[in-house]
Amino acid sequence: MTRSEIRSLIRKRLGETTASFWSDTELNSWINDACTDVAFRSKCLKGVNYFTTITGTGEYAMSALVTAATVLSINEVYYLQNGLTWQKLEATSRTELDIMNPTWKSTDAGTPQKYYFDREEDIFGLFQKPDTDNAGTSYGQIYYTKAHVDISGDSESPQVPDYLQPAVVDFVVANGYEQRGFGDKANDAWQKYYSKIHDYQVERHREKEDEDIVMKNYRNI
Repeated sequence: MTRSEIRSLIRKRLGETTASFWSDTELNSWINDACTDVAFRSKCLKGVNYFTTITGTGEYAMSALVTAATVLSINEVYYLQNGLTWQKLEATSRTELDIMNPTWKSTDAGTPQKYYFDREEDIFGLFQKPDTDNAGTSYGQIYYTKAHVDISGDSESPQVPDYLQPAVVDFVVANGYEQRGFGDKANDAWQKYYSKIHDYQVERHREKEDEDIVMKNYRNI
């Protein structure tokens, strides 16, 4: 659906076919808020990016590694170890590294085996930090989920999947009813909103389980 179509559905749900109480500008702002929230809660938008590493440097600003999107979470990281072989890295955290090896930050540079990510601090880290043989252009590859980018025109459509676009309507309707003091109607719209996101997550989990079953059967051939 385009933004214009979404806004029309919102007005119908709110019982207002023309901009008498809510302006187009206000609804458009809520539509962007809704898309941002849907993308954050459902992790439905995905991307992949190669990144460059520097000898002896273990931590990087994620916003510098992936400049085309705001990264919400990391699904997988692969690394070109010794410049020859792509290897999947194990996810870890600074806390886990502290427990396993309190002096890990002082460990000599070598072949990266693990990665960690802190979204709030905008930090992406490698352990071990890469040595000369393990640093260079496009030595790393990140598969990630990303934030929604605001839409600005009525002919544009949200980047979220088609199934989740009706949830955008629910989000805005809930905010509209709350603004008018219609608590029961707002709660009903919120329930529909969270239900759509939950259903999406359940379906994605089921698809992942089916994928794992197929992969297990393949490995057993």
